[in-house]
Amino acid sequence: MPSVLVDTGYFMSDERSAHARLRPDVVAKDDWVLKAYEQTNVDVVNVSSHDLRYFSSVLAKPEFARRAGSEPLLEQLVSANTVSESPAVLSPRPFIVREVPSREAGAPKPVRVAFIGLTETMPAPPPGLKLIDPAEAARRTVPEARKAADVVVALAKVSSEEAARIAREAPGIDVIIAGNSVSLEQSFTPPFYVGQTLVVFTPFETRMLGELRFYRGAQGKFTTRQRFIVLDEIAIPEDPAAKKFVDAAASAESQARDNSKKLLDAWLASSLGRGGAKRELGSSGKSAPVYVTSAACNQCHAAQYMKWANSAHAHATDPLPPRATEFEMSCLECHATGYKPAVASNTSAVASFQNVQCEQCHGPGSDHVAKPAKGYGRVTDMKAACVGCHNSEVSPGFNLQVAWEKIKH
Repeated sequence: MPSVLVDTGYFMSDERSAHARLRPDVVAKDDWVLKAYEQTNVDVVNVSSHDLRYFSSVLAKPEFARRAGSEPLLEQLVSANTVSESPAVLSPRPFIVREVPSREAGAPKPVRVAFIGLTETMPAPPPGLKLIDPAEAARRTVPEARKAADVVVALAKVSSEEAARIAREAPGIDVIIAGNSVSLEQSFTPPFYVGQTLVVFTPFETRMLGELRFYRGAQGKFTTRQRFIVLDEIAIPEDPAAKKFVDAAASAESQARDNSKKLLDAWLASSLGRGGAKRELGSSGKSAPVYVTSAACNQCHAAQYMKWANSAHAHATDPLPPRATEFEMSCLECHATGYKPAVASNTSAVASFQNVQCEQCHGPGSDHVAKPAKGYGRVTDMKAACVGCHNSEVSPGFNLQVAWEKIKH
């Protein structure tokens, strides 16, 4: 029987770190979810607000161009109310049309089905993307989709009430398939009509497969029937190949957690007591200054050192060990001093030593220690220096003036 396999959204894990980023192990899990959808030939996927944390990096233009050729599912993502706010980030397609061969004898052509993607507006999207009202997005998109298709279906990660509102405010949708359930108890929301629009619902956590069948009558109009197919060991025997795939995905997720812990342990061990590193030649041929740690600053700037020692900057590394499974080298951009990201595939990111020390803001101090003089370390743009770490994502509500009063020296 001709069929189209679709997903209403929230198919990626959205477990986040302390700074609202996906943990490395969660990214590994989501990578395998994408592989699974590729292998099972999913035709259309609605990107929900919960999926955007993963796909925001994929939708960056260079990354999308790099991956789209080998990962065709990326061309099958839809979301009419996810809009790019950055020229560097792509918006998902508002809708996709799929042609489905007809089983009718002598049918002149396939049935064209337009799938529109819609999502709730919470949680808030990552930077570079915004979510607009789904009903408004549907009103804009339905006329265009209707011109291109015989049937218009909206895949919507919204509540039952929101699905009804979309049906009222955006006439022209034949069916809304809504992923409304957030618990097993909500899996069996009965279908209902809003005007000419049928609203049906998907089951919770893929414990069942929802099936919606279309039948075309003599006048060319479609009627539908729907059912749930229970995915348990009695109804659906375990597939050895699928079991092998799931085991490999679980292993990759576990390995990612172990790697984060090992990476953190290795850096903590290597960073203890580090400072006064070997000088390297700069582009001018002269050796560049190196970091010497706040302990060296204390020799002449005792009052400023004490101010720093009693600040959160002096304990910036402390939150890392309790969150070892979240650790990745980019954490050191803000939780350590002297971070240098990897510049090539065969190099490693390095941070000289722990915590946000004096030189993180004032620059490497070896030359100043060797020959003290005025002019070293002046911060000309404090706002730029601070918001590099204290941005709206990791430090919501950050107030530069209030923060400066705490560390002023």
